[in-house]
Amino acid sequence: MSGLMIMLPIALIIAAGFLVFFLWSVKNGDFEDPEMPAHRMILDDNDDADTSIVQKTEQKSAKPEKP
Repeated sequence: MSGLMIMLPIALIIAAGFLVFFLWSVKNGDFEDPEMPAHRMILDDNDDADTSIVQKTEQKSAKPEKP
């Protein structure tokens, strides 16, 4: 029984420490976007495939048709 009286306050102090650390992390934005760093290297800012299709269709429409 005396061991419980010693271990319970210690466990509560440790749990409170983890809670404070978690709330501090949330406040600083550590959990804002956890998936983006994993996908950032896959994403491409300049998607060349889409622009090349648009350029080809513009070139075809700009050429005069032969009678």
